[in-house]
Amino acid sequence: SSTASITSTILNYQYVHKNGRRYHAYRQGEYVIPNDEQEQERLDLHHHICSLAMRGDLYRCPLPQGIRRVLDIGTGTGAWVIDMADSFPETVVIGTDLSPIQPLWVPPNCVFEIDDFELEWNFSQPFDFIHARAIEGCVHDFPRLFQQAYDSLSPGGWFEVVDFTAGIFSDDESTEKSPHLLEWRDRLIEASRVFGKPMGVASQYDEWMAQSGFANIRQEIIKVPFGPWARNATQKELGRYHQTNMLEALEAYSLALCTRYLGWSVEQVQLLLIGVRKELKDLSLHNYSKLYVVYGQKTL
Repeated sequence: SSTASITSTILNYQYVHKNGRRYHAYRQGEYVIPNDEQEQERLDLHHHICSLAMRGDLYRCPLPQGIRRVLDIGTGTGAWVIDMADSFPETVVIGTDLSPIQPLWVPPNCVFEIDDFELEWNFSQPFDFIHARAIEGCVHDFPRLFQQAYDSLSPGGWFEVVDFTAGIFSDDESTEKSPHLLEWRDRLIEASRVFGKPMGVASQYDEWMAQSGFANIRQEIIKVPFGPWARNATQKELGRYHQTNMLEALEAYSLALCTRYLGWSVEQVQLLLIGVRKELKDLSLHNYSKLYVVYGQKTL
């Protein structure tokens, strides 16, 4: 089997170190973001940002009562899975990831496995709900992934994807006044396409769901400020957290992509990031991210 339980594997798991960061060794190179403690803290912050943006909801699709099996692909630190398991104590909640960075002490109905969701899925039973988050830049073949999700659901089951798209947006002229952020975005998207796992594609999720056979598809786009510039208190708080998230993510996302796939030196990357950090901290620039929440239902 391509899957292995966390408890049986974690002590024997190997890591790869490069540019001062630690990366996964299982299916090495398939995921370009580090998995060290610094990145794990950022992933937990990302979970908090998504929870705030979704007003405390773990999901937006209309799940029925009595769901029995839930799957979270690319689970990261497992924060969503643990919260879901706590909320549904009678439901088996499974999280898969390339790295065994999830806690060992978890709710009894919570299971973590080391797996690559781009390989053939081999689960013995179907799911009532499949969840994915932050998968831009992690997928070679999105239509195939969405089809595997459809095929792995029980009739009437739901698939939901929550993702920040690689983009910079504003409702004024802030984006045009952010040349370093624009350059960073363009180089990330370029490198991700050379890598073969494109960023900037969340706007196509609803289309891929439809092609896979899903019905009752809904798409919600949530604005998340790059910093605490908004007047609204909730948006200001959200922006403060997201600014920290972005500042932490800069190096994690940039080093591997730009050095491996664009031929940049570490010094070139760091030089660009100096300007990006300055623009992220400039409260006169009213830039924001778009968080896509897209879900669809397998036909009965």
